[in-house]
Amino acid sequence: MIRKTRLCALLLLAATCFAATVRAQQVERPAVEGPSSFAVITDSLTYVNCRQQIALYKQTVESEGLPVFVAYAQWQSPDEVRALLKRLHDEEALEGCVLIGDVPIAMITRAQHLTSAFKMDERKFPLSECSVPSDRFYDDFDLKFTPRDEPSEGLMHFYAMAPDSPQYISCDIYSARIKPQAGNGDPYAQIARYLEKAVREHRSGNEFDTFVSYTGHGSYSNSLTAWRSEQQITREQFGDRFSRRNTAKYLRYSMDPYMKYDLIRELRRKDLDFMVFHEHGDYYRQYVSGDPVTDETDAHIEQMETRLRSLYRRNPESARKTAAAWGLDSTWYADAETPAAIEKDSLLDLRLGIINEEIDDIRPNARMVVFDACFNGDFRNGDYIAGKYIFSEGDCCVVWANSVNVLQDKSAFDLLGLLARGIRIGVWAKHINILESHISGDPTLAFRSPDAERLDINRNVLRKEPEYWLAQLDSDIPDMRSLALIRLYEENYPETPKVLLDQFLNSPYAVVRHTAFRLAESLDGPEFKTILMASVRDEFEFLRRIGVTRMGRVGDDDFIPLLVDTYIDDHNSARVVFQTVQSLKCFDRDKVKAAIEKRFENADFYNAENYRKALLAALDTQTVKGMPKDLADIADREDPKWRKFYISYLKNRPLNQFADEFARILCDETEAEDLRVCMAEALAWFDLSVNRGVIIEACERLLEKGGMSEELTREVTRARTRLTSEK
Repeated sequence: MIRKTRLCALLLLAATCFAATVRAQQVERPAVEGPSSFAVITDSLTYVNCRQQIALYKQTVESEGLPVFVAYAQWQSPDEVRALLKRLHDEEALEGCVLIGDVPIAMITRAQHLTSAFKMDERKFPLSECSVPSDRFYDDFDLKFTPRDEPSEGLMHFYAMAPDSPQYISCDIYSARIKPQAGNGDPYAQIARYLEKAVREHRSGNEFDTFVSYTGHGSYSNSLTAWRSEQQITREQFGDRFSRRNTAKYLRYSMDPYMKYDLIRELRRKDLDFMVFHEHGDYYRQYVSGDPVTDETDAHIEQMETRLRSLYRRNPESARKTAAAWGLDSTWYADAETPAAIEKDSLLDLRLGIINEEIDDIRPNARMVVFDACFNGDFRNGDYIAGKYIFSEGDCCVVWANSVNVLQDKSAFDLLGLLARGIRIGVWAKHINILESHISGDPTLAFRSPDAERLDINRNVLRKEPEYWLAQLDSDIPDMRSLALIRLYEENYPETPKVLLDQFLNSPYAVVRHTAFRLAESLDGPEFKTILMASVRDEFEFLRRIGVTRMGRVGDDDFIPLLVDTYIDDHNSARVVFQTVQSLKCFDRDKVKAAIEKRFENADFYNAENYRKALLAALDTQTVKGMPKDLADIADREDPKWRKFYISYLKNRPLNQFADEFARILCDETEAEDLRVCMAEALAWFDLSVNRGVIIEACERLLEKGGMSEELTREVTRARTRLTSEK
């Protein structure tokens, strides 16, 4: 009995010691030296079960000259991981990390302005839904976060961006995740197989020389001028890489009724290096196509029947109303709930997209995939599209995707050309990250390039001497010129605004002009106005599109005639015209109407009067109680139900012309507390507005006076910080 008791005690002590060991951070140092370093961050159980593969991966990366730390623990919070990464960055020149296995996920609130499009009511929905899963928590050390009171949910830990945090992203390191999929069996076996695949790819010496781009229904492909621009861009970025061989493909949803099968065939190609999807998405699905494009009457009828049946299953009354509006009776959807119809419609729907369950069978071979789509990289879920791709049996090793919804009118081509020049994928991503963008897979991978030795990008990108980067402005590689502009901006080179203006006005490369545009926007000096006014005449459709969009956000009256001209002169560029109309709504209506009438006063081009009427009709010219309708929607206290909704919509369309009235509502103590909070949140989006001084003054007056609730104080502080901070 004594012996048994002693044995039990010893076993308990051993278990206790092991538990203490796995909770404590263990850090293995690199076996080589270098100008920078890299970290593998994993949990203790993953380390124990995948130790051999982690060691092989470490050895492989170090053989390429990049020292690797390996750290493991039973992590209790993201703060522990962040503190370690910052220490390694400060003391060991850490350039990036990969988070493998059960590493905590930071769920960020109060930072929607750092996303491209995500705007979800954080008071109405559960935090697990309305927060942004973001590893910017780990790779941007200047951002400040405060823990939320809500308890963690599995790996998810909830934070709010602090009101006094920097209000822009500037990553100190790059990061990536290797998170096993719930539906793919043993997680440690998944990780082991993936690391073995990554090692094989490191050793393959694969060159970037095959490329496929696909643009799905409802994306910018609906405008052919926008779709065509991508081909212009990639020709610039990749030079003669594809000039003599048909190894770059540009596919569009309209090329076949069911493009899914063409895409699967491309993904399975053993020689495919890179594939980008411009499409709609969710964590479980790629929305490849909409209704098949057809000019057959029978096919049109079938589509109408399918749509009505689907609508009936969701809302029978809506189906009846829609059918009646089309002049149809109930026979068009009467069989909606029969097993045969449900099966038929389900199979049709499956032909229009790729879902999680299919990816294992597809076995994607594209070494790197970019999802320019919503939610495909949403790693808060057990299974998600990006994770399925890298854990498949195919050769896919890296995916770049978004954890929440994403704006269509953003670039998906920044610095892509450097991937063909030997840059590490993480180094590339570090310079273009937004809150929702993430790498799934190995960020240290790089394609072999004949330019690699000459450029030595991965080492030279660490250089801080302005002279070096100024010299790169004459590089024969357009994206090296863009990288030079980024590095000059990051190092606060005093002449950066002048350099950006010169490059925008004089560079022959659209990619360089775009980089100059977005950096000038961040600086928001007088040079940006000049760039904006020139952008609407640029040959590159995307620059014209974002140019007119930003004009609306700025609200300078000098832009009004240019916007009217753009509506006329660029009328066949559908997305440019749409954004032009939206921007004109952000100016004083009388001034816009006057500019329209002046422009058309002696217009002699064909159909001029119809253009004039269409443009006036697109503007909101209604008045309610003597106010423009869109102001009345916000100012009228007799309609409280919708006021907060209209205020929130200012985040999408800042109505600069009413800034004085919005500031008055913010300061009005007779207004409801929750409405003033909502207004403070919305006014933080006026960061480019010519009238932001009015809002800043109102915020400072309120903060000086005090007496506000904690929540209102926090949001007013946040608005002031964002409107006054240097980017």
